[in-house]
Amino acid sequence: MDNEGALEANMVLVDGKVLTVDQNDSIVEAVAIKGSRILAMGTTSDIMKLTGEGTRVIELNGKTVLPGIIDTHTHPSGAAVRLHEISCRSPPVESIGEILEMVAEKVAEVGPGWWIRGANYNDIKLRERRHITRWELDEVAPENPVFISKETGHLYVVNSRALEIAGITEETPDPPGGKIDRTGEREATGLLYETASTLVYNMIPPYTVKEIKEGMRRVWDQFSEWGVTTTHDASGYRDAIVAYQQLLSEGIRQVRTLLMVSARRPEGTDIIGSLRALGVQSGFGDYWLKVMSLKIMGDGSGSGGSAAVYTPQHRGMKDLGLMTTSEEEITRLTVAAHEMGIRVSIHSIGDRGIDAALDAIEEAQRRMPMEDMRHRIEHNSVCTPKQLERIKALGVTPSSSIGYMYGIGDDYVENFGPERVRWLHPHKTMQETGITAGGNNDYPVTSYSPFVQIYEAVTRRTRTGQVVSPEEAIGVMDAVRLYTWNGAYLGKEEDSKGSIEPGKLADLIVIDMDILTIPHEEIKEIKVLTTIVGGRIVYKR
Repeated sequence: MDNEGALEANMVLVDGKVLTVDQNDSIVEAVAIKGSRILAMGTTSDIMKLTGEGTRVIELNGKTVLPGIIDTHTHPSGAAVRLHEISCRSPPVESIGEILEMVAEKVAEVGPGWWIRGANYNDIKLRERRHITRWELDEVAPENPVFISKETGHLYVVNSRALEIAGITEETPDPPGGKIDRTGEREATGLLYETASTLVYNMIPPYTVKEIKEGMRRVWDQFSEWGVTTTHDASGYRDAIVAYQQLLSEGIRQVRTLLMVSARRPEGTDIIGSLRALGVQSGFGDYWLKVMSLKIMGDGSGSGGSAAVYTPQHRGMKDLGLMTTSEEEITRLTVAAHEMGIRVSIHSIGDRGIDAALDAIEEAQRRMPMEDMRHRIEHNSVCTPKQLERIKALGVTPSSSIGYMYGIGDDYVENFGPERVRWLHPHKTMQETGITAGGNNDYPVTSYSPFVQIYEAVTRRTRTGQVVSPEEAIGVMDAVRLYTWNGAYLGKEEDSKGSIEPGKLADLIVIDMDILTIPHEEIKEIKVLTTIVGGRIVYKR
């Protein structure tokens, strides 16, 4: 190691196993930090030469160090407000009866008339394996409107009072990109798919910036405990962005955030026009908060059976699913953003949905060829070899929801069937095709440590033990790269993040097990001991 002209380090981590995730996957003993940046890596004896009286020396005692985790698709503000709601997540919730009890308790707490909101509900994980009905909710909340969202956020259950407030009757048509579930007599059951939920949601008083901030502090603490140092927010909207800025101004600097600015805003709001008027392009901001892309909702949900596919699904609507934004509108938004220098991130789960996204990106590039845009497909769930070839040719960077596999992988297996599931989150084939993909679990859709997600990429095993398309399993180091260097690449930040190299941001974590040598089944049990962001310890177990 060449130390000529080296500065004294503020912090060193020594006597460990540092996985640098550099181009050669180098492993060293120690790392030195100066200010917010990596100063050097090497042997413990070499790194100790960079210490002085003011240097903090962290003795690793053989523990493993990784670059900070980069989760490329989360909903931090959505998770923040869900913390104010009844949690229906299974486990621990086992039955419809338990959910009804929690709703009744909330009604008793707030009194008649107030909205009751629940989240993280999943019918397939309940003992009854069916949806709650409006009539069951009516029994415990006859005078309170109730609005409960599924884990995925693509399906909702409401009661009669909520339908009444929204004006939903037997004559109410399905909105574009949505469906009101009905009985044979056309009576609404209380189940709302995709955009149909907005008929009710728009009647609910929105959460305040203060409430978002209260939840965000807890979300950031969770991310720091998990070792997430950067995340890509897949639902950036006004009040959430205001909350982010206020937290930063108050000195809360734990998680770096790249924004996908949501194209789906209240009627009359022109996000593209606003960005154009301000001259905003991808990359506007700093290392703590910046604009990355325009988020476009494409199709529906794989777990809920509303994804856009070419042959019928086996759950939910049991048909070809929904494009929640029309293909024409996806193309219009993509072309407009592309021409302004703004990347797009298009939600695409089913094979038909992925084709719609690729068609839009291809059209944008046809009209104005532009190198290295790195437009994104979000989730990229059922992706065929032909589509992978198009992804490679177009330079698209998928953010793959491999983290779904543990929490809702069983839902996907049931919904899509064996032929389609063969191409569920095809990481091995993407790797062989030369596609750089990131990883995510769409938090809070599923809520697991990044090491559970890495475990999924390696084992392809669901929470019930099913092994799904084992042909697409990748090696441990490749899975680590998904959540480090690849994540930085998806954010166009590989020059400053994603690996432990001199000059890069000092975002790194210490973990309690050697991820390269432990049995694969133990990977999901890994805990973070220390999280460092910008050279500052933000979490210590």
